[in-house]
Amino acid sequence: MIRYESSNEQDKLELNVLFEEAKPYFNEVEGRDPLPPLIDINEIIPEIPKDRCHCLSIFYKDKLVGWMWIFDESDDCYYILHMYIGLEYRQKGIAKKVIELLDEDYRNRGFSRSELLVSGSNYQGLKFWTGVGYDKITFIEAPEEGAITSSVELGLSKSLR
Repeated sequence: MIRYESSNEQDKLELNVLFEEAKPYFNEVEGRDPLPPLIDINEIIPEIPKDRCHCLSIFYKDKLVGWMWIFDESDDCYYILHMYIGLEYRQKGIAKKVIELLDEDYRNRGFSRSELLVSGSNYQGLKFWTGVGYDKITFIEAPEEGAITSSVELGLSKSLR
């Protein structure tokens, strides 16, 4: 019923609709647009190796409802660069189940932890991420002048063991 798979050109139109829907919220809590789906990741984050970064489409009952960007940061850690579930599909347990599936897939591949960055003013995001096990703060970063975000950001981590 809930699954994710590599995003492809067939998903592009629906993903762009979700991206446009996500923009006002991310601009409010982070002061920037969300990470767009199906882009050349190096246009935004040049230091990330493309072959270790994946745009994934999230499906609920075969309907595309969201996307996420995952970076295989090391041989034992995956990093969630971005995740978004459409407004119509919130509060249905979709995002939680996707994280459970992702954790299981990565655990089966030998990964032992996951990390992400969340805006300190993204209260919904903080509540969600801590609720799915991101219980360790790895760093706190204040916005710098000229930075691409306007809020304090928290690095969070969790064990997959």
